[in-house]
Amino acid sequence: MKLIISYLTYSLLMSGCGVYSFSGHGIAGIESISIQPFDNQTAEFGIKEELTDKVLSSLLENRSLGVADRSNADAILFGNLLSVTDRPLTYSSDESVEEYEVVITVSFILTMPDKTEPIWEGNISGVGSYPYSGGSLEEREGGVAKALDRLAEDLINKLTSDW
Repeated sequence: MKLIISYLTYSLLMSGCGVYSFSGHGIAGIESISIQPFDNQTAEFGIKEELTDKVLSSLLENRSLGVADRSNADAILFGNLLSVTDRPLTYSSDESVEEYEVVITVSFILTMPDKTEPIWEGNISGVGSYPYSGGSLEEREGGVAKALDRLAEDLINKLTSDW
């Protein structure tokens, strides 16, 4: 029986069915991160919570860094929502706006609990377009969701890439 189990294990390993990890290397020595609730310097209501949730869920999906509470994390991420700007993107032949884009800019600081100097700090912007067919709130919310997705993706790439 042991021979059969050993043979099956060997066969699985040799056929490529072993355990793989496709995660990035990230920052040396950092395996877990705490995401602090983001600050908001804008007049946009509720967007900082959406951003915090989006970054947290993106990290959980990515699985390259564990998410921990502040007291147990190797690093702490702080964010500050700096601006949310809507601007025309495309126009019709009669020069009326057909599509807008929303640009969301956030400053981030990544620190280690026992250090005073940040590991990394910088600004990241996410852009999302939305149709303008009367100015409905749902259309704009779609653009905001796209911008938050892109912003979170860029942040996760920054956090998990080789430094």
